[in-house]
Amino acid sequence: MTIRAVQSYFKSYQEHYSGLIKLGIPVILAQLGQVTVGVIDNMMIGHVGTQELAAASFANTIFWLVIVFGTGFSYAITPLVGKARGNFEMNQVGAWFKSSMWAVVGMGVFLSLVIYILSLFMDNMGQSIDVVLPAREYLWIISCSILPMMVFMGYKQFCEGLANTKVAMNIVLIANLINVIFNYILINGKLGLPVLGLNGAGFGTLISRIFMAACFFFVFRKGKSFKSYGEIISKAKFAVVDFIKIWKLGVPIGAQLVMEASAFMLSTIMMGWISVEGLAAHQIVLSISTISFMVYLGIASSTTIRVSSLFGENKIAEMRKAGWAAIHLVILMVIVIGLGFLLFRNLLPTLFSEDPLVIALAAQFIVVMLVYQLFDGLQIVFGSILRGMSDVNIPTLYTFIAYFLVSLPTGYLCAFTFGLNEVGIWWGLPVGLGTASILFMFRFMKLSKQELTE
Repeated sequence: MTIRAVQSYFKSYQEHYSGLIKLGIPVILAQLGQVTVGVIDNMMIGHVGTQELAAASFANTIFWLVIVFGTGFSYAITPLVGKARGNFEMNQVGAWFKSSMWAVVGMGVFLSLVIYILSLFMDNMGQSIDVVLPAREYLWIISCSILPMMVFMGYKQFCEGLANTKVAMNIVLIANLINVIFNYILINGKLGLPVLGLNGAGFGTLISRIFMAACFFFVFRKGKSFKSYGEIISKAKFAVVDFIKIWKLGVPIGAQLVMEASAFMLSTIMMGWISVEGLAAHQIVLSISTISFMVYLGIASSTTIRVSSLFGENKIAEMRKAGWAAIHLVILMVIVIGLGFLLFRNLLPTLFSEDPLVIALAAQFIVVMLVYQLFDGLQIVFGSILRGMSDVNIPTLYTFIAYFLVSLPTGYLCAFTFGLNEVGIWWGLPVGLGTASILFMFRFMKLSKQELTE
């Protein structure tokens, strides 16, 4: 293939590149903002002590396993709203809002109960008692943020279905500042308050998430850009059938994400079987990798918006091109971000810990992380394409195969059978992610080809 042919090939995707980037940048910033709350907590907690960082790692692993399910559940809202918007069915858009808000509130209550039940079994997960006790108390504090976080996600995903991605970005960035301020005050006992240490970070996170939900509630009702939708929503009626459809789509999507999160959670638990330093290093690299993951997730979210809209308009050929354009973008991002991680692999861990052993282990994990980042980016984008086409059941099965039948057994064998110890657990991750990306890719190719021939 000549250089001119290559240029012509990529130029044919130019419209989709620009569209995805325009939608994706605010989503990326919002996603980065959300995860930065956790990263900031880990950085501040890490300087309190290694044991506190290990406790935060343990608690956050359980918390994110649950909240990832809720986040995935809320993802069902975007393609439904996007498809209705693509078909110019504005009354249905209003109906989706009412059903989706009831759905996320119900899910928030349910997940809060799940967190409490899980907390009762934390001392049966093979962790040191010195880690379990502070981790449980910290978990109870941040679990109070589940309901406001689900309300925020409901607004966010609805707005993304309307191709409005900037409001969530602005709210999250302000919330980050609030989180940093309250973390500093409460962790260190400033302004005459007691020193709360690890629990102070939990309260800072809770306060910032309450702000996020309250702010979106206010902006949605008072903002000029939402005025026309407010009138549509006020006339729309709640429909049980729509409520049920959100649950039917949302639960499989949540299951997909929670299976992936489970691989990381169980990897964290296995890491705790080996050493506290390995657990702390594991949390550091997960925090670092989550930042880049949110970049890929931002592109994936914009892909769902674009794919669902084109799917609603029955523009299948353009929908396929939009999907492949997203893959091109995420591969480019993986290369650029991966080079940065490689160059600074010995420096980045020092932002979280001063323990030499923790820093050394984290640097090793980062090398493995570079391998799985590629597959992680591919699987999340292919998964988002399928969500935009409202295809969720088969991908859920593929996710189970990739993580529970491939990733976790591989990590266990590498760590405990082949003697690779802490770094061996990390080698199971790229194997599982690679399996998921390949299965999702073939599913997308099959479904889009069927749509073209119908």
